[in-house]
Amino acid sequence: MTDKSPPEPVSSLLDRLFLYGTRSVLVVLAVAALGAFLIVHGALVTRYDYIASGVVIVLIAVGLTFAFQATTTQIITQRYFAGETLVGKIGRSLASMKATGKGVVHVEHETWSAVAEEDIARGDPIVVTAVDPDNVTLKVRKHRP
Repeated sequence: MTDKSPPEPVSSLLDRLFLYGTRSVLVVLAVAALGAFLIVHGALVTRYDYIASGVVIVLIAVGLTFAFQATTTQIITQRYFAGETLVGKIGRSLASMKATGKGVVHVEHETWSAVAEEDIARGDPIVVTAVDPDNVTLKVRKHRP
């Protein structure tokens, strides 16, 4: 067994195209092409307003590139579910449970498997005290207002 980590894959242009989405890449390319056209055309006919407009449009394309990259990265790295968000939430028992027994509870508009810390009757209000590492089973106790 070696302690070397596997090599990082090399990101190609095609990978980036699919990572950021073809529409957003095409929008940025179209805006950049328009800006480049205005710069070249303005230089040929010596119209400085065209050149200035082209530079502004190219800068907008650069800004869009960073904006699309930031939102794509956030969406990809965002966790779908964090169990800690359920701790402390109040729900209702859908089945009677003995202490350390399994049952079913309703919390945050969803039905969950649960393990009771004490005897809980069907219909009793419960509070979530922990989430098992499997992110499927909740540990619950009776809710005391």
